[in-house]
Formats: sequence, structure tokens, C-alpha cells
Amino acid sequence: MLTLAPSHVLIKDNLIMLKYYAAVGTLALSTTAVDAGGWETSRLDTGFLYQHGNYVEASYGNLDYSVNATSTTFAKHGMAKDQNRMGVSGKFQIGNFDIGLTSFGSGAIQMDGQNATGVSVVPSADVKLNTQALMTRYLFNDKYSIIGGVRQAKLKASTLNTVAPADYSIEAIDKSGMVYGLAYERPDIALKFEVLRSEKITIELTGDVLSGVNTLPVTGSLVIPEATTINFQTGIAENTLLKASAHRVNWTGSDVVLNVAAAPALNQESDFSNTTSYSLGLGRRLNEATSASLSYSWEKGTNPGGASTSPFTMSNGSETLSVGVQHKIGLMTISGGISYTKVGDVDITHSTGLTASYAGNSVTAVGIKVGYNF
Repeated sequence: MLTLAPSHVLIKDNLIMLKYYAAVGTLALSTTAVDAGGWETSRLDTGFLYQHGNYVEASYGNLDYSVNATSTTFAKHGMAKDQNRMGVSGKFQIGNFDIGLTSFGSGAIQMDGQNATGVSVVPSADVKLNTQALMTRYLFNDKYSIIGGVRQAKLKASTLNTVAPADYSIEAIDKSGMVYGLAYERPDIALKFEVLRSEKITIELTGDVLSGVNTLPVTGSLVIPEATTINFQTGIAENTLLKASAHRVNWTGSDVVLNVAAAPALNQESDFSNTTSYSLGLGRRLNEATSASLSYSWEKGTNPGGASTSPFTMSNGSETLSVGVQHKIGLMTISGGISYTKVGDVDITHSTGLTASYAGNSVTAVGIKVGYNF
């Protein structure tokens, strides 16, 4: 018969695994390239709000993309650029309130299609979105709490090069949206259930496009869609946790749109579809200071038959396997992890007749996070 450890041990395990999942999740949740489901790279993680007392953390991750495409009009070429991601979070506790701030890279379109040898329908793009969120958690008691906050989206100056040929330079004004949720906990069995909702944010875009010898004004929008995340975990045996999550993003109607009034043929618009991703994992406390974890994540492809007409699509769903370890030294916690993602195949047929086929691609992510309680 399985027996649960005393509540204070489970609580400690709970904190250890929460820290681990926050560290590795930042790396592994969205290691795929741009697909029909959008360009989200990392989601808002509230794990730091559940740490005891005052707490700060910093993370770094590297994503190595092996995402190649082939076509009759260009040679096989790596279409996705490798990425580095950094994040920092911190919170302090005042009575029943936890008040925190987090900053992380939340979105990216990093493509390299126009450097292929030949004529490529795949664009080159350097688009990066950062998110800062001011978060508050209020504890009614040791079981129930509510979460609220504001997230601000910051789009860095961006560039896009297409087969037209046309070179776009884009800037944006920072915009904000609400975040809210609730949580239920049972410390005696290390149970936690959390529902988190992020509202849609619409960013207005301005810039110009160079086509031939003409420089024309560009207007448009980038929509960060509404999203709902459900997180669940519970102790299933002494020193062992089961964790599961579901993440729904309403990408339909949340596209990147660039309008060139003086030359409508240069207009650009993405074509994203709603996605739901799932993850399931086990965490195991090895000793007083060390824990380890294994998780599997899956997102169904949104391109029927593995076909798409959007040149921004580089994959069709994904499967990810992640492993990690965490070690505690005094008030400091060091977490490290690695994940491997198999990217779903997809064939692109553009309205111009140009094609691109993605097959057998993958992404490897590694990272580290350091947290400190004080």
C-alpha cells in the first residue's frame, strides 16, 4: 500500500517540484518554430508566487533548432534561427499577500528563409516579444487563493524580408492586458489545482517597407491572444509527485497583419489556428537536497493533412520529452534541464505556386535557473 509522507515533508517536496517545473517549463513548453498555432515561445508561469516568504530567480536557456525545408526552387536550408532566452522573477510576502514581478521572452518569429540558395517562399524574420507582469496572490486560508495582475507586452524593433522582394521595418507601442485566476491547495497531500486566464492584447504596428527603390509606409497590428492554463499536481507516493497541465490559446483572429495602403500586393497576414497543449510529468525527491523529474508534452497539429498555405508555418504540432534535476544549497536552489522536441511535418504551398516541405525536424533545449529564498 502506498503511504504519504507527513505533511511538512510533502510541502517541502511540493516547493521543490514547483521550482523545477518553473525552471524547465520556461525552456521546454514552446521549443517549436512558428506553426499554424501561433508564435508563443513561453507562457506566464506563476510558480514563483507560491514560494515561501521572499524569493528571486533568474533563468537562461538555449534552443538549438534543426528545422530544415526543401523545395524544387531552393536547396535544403535551416529555416529557424537558434534562440537564447532569459527570464527573471521575484516576489515578497506581506501578510496574506504575495506581490511579484516577472519578465520573460514570450513570443518570437525567428526565420531565415531568404538566405536559402535559390528562390524561397519562406521569409526571413527577426521578431521578438517580451512580457513583464506585475502579479498579486491573496491567500484566504491554507487552501484557497486568488491571483490577479497586469502583463505588458513589449515588441522589439522588428524586420521581415519576403520573396516579393520586400523588406519591412516595424515598431510598436507597448500594450497591457489583465491576468487573473484562482488556486486550491491541500498541503497534506501536496495537491494544487490552478486555473489562470490571460486576456487578449492588441499591439498597433507602424513602420515602412522597401520594395525596389520605393519606401512605403506600413500600418498593422499584432494580437496576443487570450489564453487559459490549468495546472494540477498531487502527491501519489512518498516523495513522488504527479503533475499535469493543459494550455489553450485562442489564436483564431489573433494574427500579425501588415497593410501597405500604397501597394496592397505587399500586404502580409498570418493564418493561425487555436491550439491546446498538454503535459504530464513525474517528480521524485531523491534526498534532502536533490530532486529529479521527467515530463512529456504534446500539441496536436492544426494543419489538416499536414498542408498549409502560410509561408510563416514551419511545423504541424509537436511532442516533447523533458528531464531535469534540482539541487538545494542552503537558501539557494539550482535547477537544470534538457528537452527534445519532435516537430510535426508540414508542406507549404503558397498562392504564388512556390512550395516548401518540412520533414524530420527537431529542437533541443537546455537551460539553468537559480532561485534564492530570503
